[in-house]
Amino acid sequence: MNRRIAIGIASLGAIASLAIFTSLFDPFAAAKSFLIITGALGLMGYALIDIAQNRAKMFAGKRRVFFILVLAFLAVFLVRTITTSDSNGAFYGVVGRSSGFITYFAYGLIFILSMLYFNFDNFRFALRGLLIAGSIGSIYSLLEKLGKNPWKMGKVYEGTGSLFGNPNFSGAFLSLAVVLSLWIMTNKTFKKEKWLAGVTLPLAIYGVYTSKALQGAISIVIGVSVLALIKLFQMKKQFGIAGVVPAMFVGVIGILGSLNIGPLSTYLYKGSVAERGDMWRTATSMIKENPIWGVGIESYGTYFRQYRDLKQSLRAGPDVFSDNAHNVVLHLMATGGVFLGLLYFAIVVGVAIVGIKALLASSNEKKSLLGVALALWLPIQAQNTISVDNPAVFVWSWILGGVIIAISLQEKTEGISKVEKKNSKQLKSTGSTTHALAPVLTLLFLLLSFSFTIKPLIAQHSFRFAFYLGTDAKQPDTLKNKEAALIKAENEDPGNVTWPRYSANSLFIDQAWPETVSAAQRALDKDPNDWISWWFMASAYEKAGEFTKAIPARLKTIELDPLNTAVLLELAKDQKAVGDLAGLAATKAKVLSINPNAPEIPALNSL
Repeated sequence: MNRRIAIGIASLGAIASLAIFTSLFDPFAAAKSFLIITGALGLMGYALIDIAQNRAKMFAGKRRVFFILVLAFLAVFLVRTITTSDSNGAFYGVVGRSSGFITYFAYGLIFILSMLYFNFDNFRFALRGLLIAGSIGSIYSLLEKLGKNPWKMGKVYEGTGSLFGNPNFSGAFLSLAVVLSLWIMTNKTFKKEKWLAGVTLPLAIYGVYTSKALQGAISIVIGVSVLALIKLFQMKKQFGIAGVVPAMFVGVIGILGSLNIGPLSTYLYKGSVAERGDMWRTATSMIKENPIWGVGIESYGTYFRQYRDLKQSLRAGPDVFSDNAHNVVLHLMATGGVFLGLLYFAIVVGVAIVGIKALLASSNEKKSLLGVALALWLPIQAQNTISVDNPAVFVWSWILGGVIIAISLQEKTEGISKVEKKNSKQLKSTGSTTHALAPVLTLLFLLLSFSFTIKPLIAQHSFRFAFYLGTDAKQPDTLKNKEAALIKAENEDPGNVTWPRYSANSLFIDQAWPETVSAAQRALDKDPNDWISWWFMASAYEKAGEFTKAIPARLKTIELDPLNTAVLLELAKDQKAVGDLAGLAATKAKVLSINPNAPEIPALNSL
């Protein structure tokens, strides 16, 4: 069974990383998380009886510690999901992110299965799966650069996004392919994969380059540095120790450079670093005010405008916001509380400690396997400090984390050890046979996963069609048909506030003001703190000339976004329209108190 589970996890990681469903409103994250959830539950169903029968042996020692940590993490996550006001969003995640409880539950299952079923021999399947996925992703990136990619997406970013939807995600994933290909090319035992690694290496390097994602280049440096240090330790311990000092020095200089300090700042500092700082400070404010439970799972975007500081508003502009802290630990703490973030952090630190300790004490063969696992896993952790938990990359963090624990705790490789029969049996008996009911449980778990995941996918498909339906002012039926299609799509996933909000967006573009107000109200019935829906409602009333009705909605947008001078300008216009001169004067004073140099001041003075 070890081999089958290992192949299943490797296949799941590879396929999920590359998956896109072009018929969905979100063709990237939704597709990947769907496969991750379905695959993880199916594999757990297949392994469940074996785990139950061998639980005492499987969860002995340090494995038990990690098992308890993962269970505790998921338990806290579930409790906070249930108690979040937007429980649907907490369960499934924000549309476009798919980082809700159900996806993290799948990550936890993948980690446990990887920890229990991977070993020296079958780790090859995980590496092969990642290499194949990296190769395909690299080829698609090249096709995209040449304009030959089969699935044309709207050009939002400057760099290539490959099959990942975002240049940063593409650069991050393809950087893993670079590190892995380089290791295979220099490793004597992976002969069958050398040709593919040789093809993938230059393509992946070019893919990282065309993505224009700095984090991809940094990940390559981290991964290659780990491989180089391990090679030095294998040659001679003193060489390895000597290599650690300059590596740490370069690392510190690099970190300072990314913060616009020191000689590397010209190359490493980007405006996005300042943006990350804004997001981190906002997350910190959320944590300070809500340390135990956070603001609610996947509610960072809902509360971002309330918790951001004046520095962010002045630097980036009042209309710039984010739905993610772009740091996994901070995001979990801000949305789920300090305990949730600390439990995740404990899992990560635990994997690092166990892996590095085993690496330093292991033989050359084990050192090589652990080394490549760490060289792939550590760059992902670095990415997790500055980016979001994108499924294509993040799933490999959990796979490799489990692998590191599995290999670290396995004493000897089959090829070099002279084990007694008893120990050999222990090594192979972990699920060596498949229970007759395993396929039945697999099917049941797959059906269970479908019961959770199919309806949101249907809604995504329906909404993609409805959102882009055209209307014609000369043919009123076209607007009625579109509104009906939007409502039907909303009802496919009735708990999701995103869909009526997007309906308001689409209808606003069509200049259908009453219909926009109705859609915004449907969203607000689900989440009264949805700033975007209040904005659409206020703006639709204003466009329709109903300024008296617009003012309450506009005041709500200000309550939920107190530093937004652009919104205050719109309120001032409404107050002028209804003759509220006292309110207008108060609004002008409010803008001046926020930013005496606000770009809205000339327009305010003209009212």
